[in-house]
Amino acid sequence: MKKSSIITLLIICLMAAASGLFGQSKSDKLFDAFRNKDGFTYFAFNKSMKDAFNIDLDDETITGDLHEIKFLSYNPQKGSFSGPSFINKATGLLPSAYDRLKLEGDDNDAVIWKLGNKKKVTEFHVFIKNESPNDRHFLISFFGDFDVNDADGIKEIGLSFSND
Repeated sequence: MKKSSIITLLIICLMAAASGLFGQSKSDKLFDAFRNKDGFTYFAFNKSMKDAFNIDLDDETITGDLHEIKFLSYNPQKGSFSGPSFINKATGLLPSAYDRLKLEGDDNDAVIWKLGNKKKVTEFHVFIKNESPNDRHFLISFFGDFDVNDADGIKEIGLSFSND
């Protein structure tokens, strides 16, 4: 992923820190289940930003209005279950209206769920797995009104958030 895209996304996140509140999402139950438990770190940025989300990776494009980003990190060494157990429990909390994306060349380091259809999406949830069940696992969620040409860009953004 281009370094300038990462920097732009981080600037957007910082601008979103001074924000108003939006209505609850269907996925809030997922965050509520883990937010204050041992081993978890949680933060969120929200702000209505028109046309703020514009990720162009080669021929892949995701554009739209970004409303909120939520980040949940799980450290199995401080919690009560393994990293893969966290991923399984968390994805199980998503309502049936969410669809798992099938990505080409998926190397099993990320699982993406969305709420919407092939071209219009309101939520993306990127679950980042580590090779070791004892290493940190992550959930990065994007909320907004997105037009999607290819969702592989969302995976790359989620992966960049989880890198040390």
